Amino acid sequence: MIRTHGLIGTGCLSVLFLGAGPVPAQQGSTPQVGGPVLTFGISSTLSATDNYNLDPNNSDSAVLFDHRLSFGYENRRAIDTLRFDLDGVVRAIDAPGSGSRTIDDGTARLSYDREGTNSRFRTSAEYNLTSVNFLDPFDNNRFFADDPLDETDLKLDDRGEREQIATRFSFETGINDPLGFIVDGRYRERNYSDTTDPDLFDTRVLNVNGTTRFTLGPKTRARVALRYEDYSADDAPQTDRQTSSISLGLTQALSKIDTLDVSLGYQDIETDETILGVRQTDDDTGIIGSAALTRELTRGTIGTSFDLRESVNGQTATWLVNRALTLPRGAIEISLGATSDVSDTIRPVGSFNFTHEMKRSSLTARVERQVTTSTRSNELRVTRASVDYRYEINSLSDLSLTANFAELARSGGPEVNDTIRADLRATYSREITRDWRLSSGYEYRVRDEDNNGSATSNRIFLTLERGFVFRP
Repeated sequence: MIRTHGLIGTGCLSVLFLGAGPVPAQQGSTPQVGGPVLTFGISSTLSATDNYNLDPNNSDSAVLFDHRLSFGYENRRAIDTLRFDLDGVVRAIDAPGSGSRTIDDGTARLSYDREGTNSRFRTSAEYNLTSVNFLDPFDNNRFFADDPLDETDLKLDDRGEREQIATRFSFETGINDPLGFIVDGRYRERNYSDTTDPDLFDTRVLNVNGTTRFTLGPKTRARVALRYEDYSADDAPQTDRQTSSISLGLTQALSKIDTLDVSLGYQDIETDETILGVRQTDDDTGIIGSAALTRELTRGTIGTSFDLRESVNGQTATWLVNRALTLPRGAIEISLGATSDVSDTIRPVGSFNFTHEMKRSSLTARVERQVTTSTRSNELRVTRASVDYRYEINSLSDLSLTANFAELARSGGPEVNDTIRADLRATYSREITRDWRLSSGYEYRVRDEDNNGSATSNRIFLTLERGFVFRP
């Protein structure tokens, strides 16, 4: 079985995050499921880079010595689970314009899940404070990882700090009844301090959704969905935008292997902005909807879907053909299609996911392109790709190669700077003892932004880490 210990980058610094995930247990013991479990981790990384903040105009070299400390608490019982995680970095840095020692990338997370016989409840809260020039768009621990990339994720090369506060909840009842209800919501606040880039302004987003589900028969289910979003920003026009919609949906089993799902709704977007000193209100309305046909096969599924959505910039329509296939040692998922954006331009979209497990290695690859509207109401063509290859040299050591690519480009709508980010990392890891692990490697990064130039960096690092679990 290949080991999955690795480095998770934070800007030009990659250190291992040892939170609530699995780590080697002290004295070789493994805690049983149930009851409280405490997880402790420490990771020290010494690294050197020739452009630590990816500045296109001034390549400042730096030597960094980071110590990441983490603590996790989990109490898993029969019907509920409580989790708490806390971690942060004490950083010593030798670089122009930077302090000799800082405390950075502090994160606190709290979550609670409860499963009942006929209901389900989940809630979580998260706080993060980190330096802007150490942010990594490819960090797997990003807030709301299911969200698409936005305009600031790839261009952050400023100084200063970013603070994020995020909460979310979900409650579902009537799971086994003909009538069921689902209510979910989330709130995210992002604040910047001591930055100079005018695009880095404070934002707040609140989402609340409610769905009522009806079982009309053995093969038919219907639903009514209400959605509301409140977005406010401290940008130049002081934007406030409220989006509300109502839709009706129907899921019909056409046969034992074919399922049809359709929805049709109405959406209203009200935007308040200050233009030339005068507060103005714009109202945009439109029809939204979707249709999807899926067939179950012996080894996966095949289907097609159509989606129609509305934004302040116009209407976007997307058509896709999907195929999911299970393999003897992995799986493959392919989605191909086209999107007609707000400027009536046809753009190819789709995705490709591949996983393959071998005796001593594993390979994961993902490519995705989509046309989406950001929370700032910009129309973006987002392209993401990642490859992760891991090889087990022997029972004590392994080698990993990872590559990440992301591009944000304008797709109709307001002007945005097209931006590309790419990272390539090679890491060799070896277990020194049962509890201690040593890793070293090389990382190459690229950032290219229209009107701002391009930048590259080379970095070498050495990490010593330890993690253990304690059961009170």
